[in-house]
Amino acid sequence: MKMNRQARLAGKDLWFSWGEMTHAAAKLMKLILRETIKLNLTNGNDGQGRAWYKTASTRKAIEQQLKVQDLKRDPFEFPVKVTLTRILGPNQRFWDADSVLRGNAKQLIDSLVAVGWFHDDSMKFITQVIGAQDATQRENGPAVLIEVFADD
Repeated sequence: MKMNRQARLAGKDLWFSWGEMTHAAAKLMKLILRETIKLNLTNGNDGQGRAWYKTASTRKAIEQQLKVQDLKRDPFEFPVKVTLTRILGPNQRFWDADSVLRGNAKQLIDSLVAVGWFHDDSMKFITQVIGAQDATQRENGPAVLIEVFADD
């Protein structure tokens, strides 16, 4: 099942795949980094509870995975917008749209801070995070496409 979105232009309905829309958006915004990482985003339906150690251990595990994939870098010196696209693997289903940034997405961003992508995850450096899902690349999933845009 492809996820499509409808747009209206000059009185005509147009349909775009999610990939076409993000590609078009990338042309409008200044894309400065695109990286796909092998990571299975979770939606937190198992409950994160009030125990900080679970989220801390998850962040450390993701950070270690980023280091193994050699994804350390120097931080951006200007504000950015980030898109996290969950690439579904075989037999995975779409989540509700409001679940994409639940679960371990926060730990992913914190791990990116820890390996040097950002100074920190405050609004001073990351002004927006958008979550999306893509079922058109199941052979590559589960994974996460991280796109970083300059916030002009």
